[in-house]
Amino acid sequence: MQIKKIMNAAQKTIQNAELVLIQRGIYIATTFLFAFFIPRLMGPSRYGQFALLYSLSFMFTMLSDFGVIQVMGRYIPQLRLGGEIENSKKLLNSFLMLTLSSGTLAAVLYFFVTHLWLKDIHVLSLLTMAAAVLIRSSTNPLFSFFLGLNQAARWGSRDVLSRLLSIPLLIFFFNLGGLPGACLGVLLTEGFILILGVGWGRHYLSWPHMRLDFHFLYPYLQFGLFFFISHLTSTAIQQGGGVLIRILNPDYTQVSYFELAQKIFLTASFAYPQFSLSFAPHMTVLLKKGKTDILQQWTEQLLKWLTVAGVGMMFTFLFLGEDMVRLILGKDYQPVAINLLPLSVSFFFLALSNVSNLLTLIYEKPKVALHGSLLRLAVFWGFGFLSISFWGSFGGCLALLLASILSAGYLTWRTQTYLPYSLKRSMAALGSGVFFLPLIFFKSSLPVNIFLFGLFLTGYIMVLFLFRIITWPEVRTLGQTITSGITRS
Repeated sequence: MQIKKIMNAAQKTIQNAELVLIQRGIYIATTFLFAFFIPRLMGPSRYGQFALLYSLSFMFTMLSDFGVIQVMGRYIPQLRLGGEIENSKKLLNSFLMLTLSSGTLAAVLYFFVTHLWLKDIHVLSLLTMAAAVLIRSSTNPLFSFFLGLNQAARWGSRDVLSRLLSIPLLIFFFNLGGLPGACLGVLLTEGFILILGVGWGRHYLSWPHMRLDFHFLYPYLQFGLFFFISHLTSTAIQQGGGVLIRILNPDYTQVSYFELAQKIFLTASFAYPQFSLSFAPHMTVLLKKGKTDILQQWTEQLLKWLTVAGVGMMFTFLFLGEDMVRLILGKDYQPVAINLLPLSVSFFFLALSNVSNLLTLIYEKPKVALHGSLLRLAVFWGFGFLSISFWGSFGGCLALLLASILSAGYLTWRTQTYLPYSLKRSMAALGSGVFFLPLIFFKSSLPVNIFLFGLFLTGYIMVLFLFRIITWPEVRTLGQTITSGITRS
């Protein structure tokens, strides 16, 4: 019976991960729509202003993060496993009240800082985005709670639905009211997501529990503290590049070139943390039951598949990046294609970082995650000041690559001390892709580039199977799980 429960939990975890991947596919598709309509509609300078305000809103939202994703992903399964349903409700509602309070302060601070700094942007835009900060802060605990319930698909749906809704709202309200109208579209999108989260989680909402009980929250906040600081540093990297460029260069077009390149990269890589974290509940249970050998196998398999996906994404950027930028964004944004080159190399190191961060969560080693994020931040902002001063937005992308390499190396080294997982198969997956790099020298027109990419993809898959880096039983097992998940849904 116990083995059957473990198998069911494992299957549900994989099915959740598969749904997250499907959502990421939809998210990537909608991002192409966003990139096709929004930057063209606004133009490089105006889009640079919008992107800067949007990035700043996420930075201030993170002030209300408190490591809530890791807290919910780590403790909700444990509470429910022990039958402590009321405590799981209390945890959710206490965090809701906490983020409502901190989100209000973050929104006020957002308006204060932007009003003093960005005097060339209308005050209505600043006020509207400040309100979006408050709403987004209040939404975080709800969707993080779904992850703890092993409902990773609902957790991951937030970003997909947000992007789907934001595109028509941005187009409509920007045409109606310019930049302030676009900011209103963001606010309405965040409001819809909050209402949806409340609807899904209404059975767990409880007025008696919705109060600030710091005595109850203290151990959870203590656990989440290092993840909280880690998230702040990660956000300072992911959302702070445009801010750094604006500090060093008043030209908003440089901001737009960097933000679009990073947005394309983050969109392509956004499945990494969500896909990895969807394994957290099941892998936590494996560790608690002392099944470290099985946990090690899951870790190595996860790293291998993330590496294979990363190689595919890297070659997509290398072969088709320039053509995609020209066709989707337009000729005004051609420098974005150059910015994508250093970012494309980051995918392998992204796989290492995400697996390592997952293990820091499972083994309750938040200090390791924090040190990795601080290292990444220090390298990015330190080297970024120099590289951006010389090369503008391209320099910012170089700084991101260097920061990713050093951070991934550190995190992998540290996590292998308490779970000695092997890098052999993931390195083999990477090496099999490097073999096809000479094809880049034959790049030409779009049809030729598509042919070269298809040649790489076919050859890469053949090499993976030939050297048994990926085996047919693994693929069949994955296919059976997907089929089972579709049938049950």
